Amino acid sequence: MASRLRQAATNVTNVYNGLLSFTPVVGAFVADAFWGRFRTMLFGSVFGVIGMVVITLSATIRQLKPPSCSAAVRQAGTCVGPSALHRAVLYVGMGLLVVSAGGTNPTALPFGADQFDETNERHKAGLTRYFNWYYAVSMMATFLVLTVIVYVQDKVSWGLGFAIPTVLTLVAFAVFLAGTAVYVYVPPEGSIFWSVARVVVASCRKWRLRLPHPDDARRQEEVLYSYSPVPVAGNDGPHRVFRLPLTLQLSFLNKAAIVTDADEMRPDGSPARPWNLCSVQQVEEVKCLVKIIPVWVSGVVWFVVITELSIYTYIQALTMDLHMGSRFTIPPVSILAVFYLSFALSAPVFDLLISHAARYLTKAGGGGGGGVTLLQRQGAGLVVGSLAFVVAAAVERRRRGSALDHGDGVSPLSAFLLAPQLAVMGASGALSMIGQMEFYNTQFPEQMRTLANAAFYCAQGASSYLATLAVNVVNARTRRRGGSAGRVSDDINAGRIDYFYYTMAVLGAVNFVYFLVCSHFYRYKGEQAPEFAGPELPSDTDSARTSGTEAALLKT
Repeated sequence: MASRLRQAATNVTNVYNGLLSFTPVVGAFVADAFWGRFRTMLFGSVFGVIGMVVITLSATIRQLKPPSCSAAVRQAGTCVGPSALHRAVLYVGMGLLVVSAGGTNPTALPFGADQFDETNERHKAGLTRYFNWYYAVSMMATFLVLTVIVYVQDKVSWGLGFAIPTVLTLVAFAVFLAGTAVYVYVPPEGSIFWSVARVVVASCRKWRLRLPHPDDARRQEEVLYSYSPVPVAGNDGPHRVFRLPLTLQLSFLNKAAIVTDADEMRPDGSPARPWNLCSVQQVEEVKCLVKIIPVWVSGVVWFVVITELSIYTYIQALTMDLHMGSRFTIPPVSILAVFYLSFALSAPVFDLLISHAARYLTKAGGGGGGGVTLLQRQGAGLVVGSLAFVVAAAVERRRRGSALDHGDGVSPLSAFLLAPQLAVMGASGALSMIGQMEFYNTQFPEQMRTLANAAFYCAQGASSYLATLAVNVVNARTRRRGGSAGRVSDDINAGRIDYFYYTMAVLGAVNFVYFLVCSHFYRYKGEQAPEFAGPELPSDTDSARTSGTEAALLKT
């Protein structure tokens, strides 16, 4: 009975975590195409409050939860399992939280970013600080969950353990509603997927046309279609979409902006057939998406290694001394709070000290005071993450040796010996996770910021499945070589987790090299290649049409 319940709980948890990671894609689509970020976030917040109430009731009301089970009965495996009603109430609560995650996860951060004007240098600096402190506060909240809330659930009451975050959720929802009069609201501009499809189709239809020479600015102004986006209304003035200059990267897509005699315009300057002609702005927005994909893949690999460290650090803690002092014992999962504490402390250190020092040094060196770039920050996080596995491997070798010497498979070493590897990985997260999120939110076009956050959560979701694949591959390879159960065995003392940690360190190093290659070829949004400085194309669409253009552009 106990084993079946554990297996069922594992399956439900896997499904729940998978849905939490991928429903933000649906929420991002709805926000960008139909509702806007505020309404989508409001929708998700309402479902989140209701979901937390249902979960709390399922752990509090006697009729909605299974009967209590003593330690002796639990050991014998004869506990009475949950009824259909118990499962139904729990699943309804979890389903509501999944819907809530789809509405709030992709919109919360970009809605906050909407309150900043990126054309204002003061606001631009404030946006960077906003990303740092957003995650610092989030990680500190998670730290409190893994310490205070988990302790209350484990030692006091599950009902009280859920009631506390439910009350806090209600308070957060009230604070969110209190600011509705002062928020900047960016309305939806339609699905980005249609815009991407139009650029691809238009460029393929005009594949035979020849692009103007990059140095011929006048010719580009004549034959390429430029259309200024309409200002987006905000309560503090118009919110303009950042205008992107023409770039040479992925130049085949530029053909979608070539104006021919067959292209007709509406009175407002937009093309009559949008599947035949796209603006330079649309083309460059599609390029932004394509260029981010290789960097996103590197982020997925980083999430894979951090997932592995979290899982096996928890398993290590199960076989170690969990006492804090002579009487107090911590739950095994609470050791992971060290990661979130390190993250929460490292983020403001980077913002207040390292970032300021880097801006001062680059300004003194004639670099303009730009400081640490987003890609440099992510790269530093990858390096620090690999170092965390080197530390973890050294600790695991010591833990395993003491556990085998002790005879019963349990190490007498304190579980807090695992703190250094978690602290180092927390510092890596403060660099890499915040760097990724800021990178996506600033490098995606403004109207796609919600999709940017969905991409971040999809990276986490994909890493969960890839982490399992990595373990299976390592076990398959090591089992063939030695005939043993593999390095990552169900019995942590029979396996060689230290060797597995070294493997993950090598994977992190390879990922860093791959990231360096991607960074070398990447151009930030609006940035030109060093060998090309394209023109600032005019917004007057009439100047983009000339007679006989198609004949002049056809290849001979």
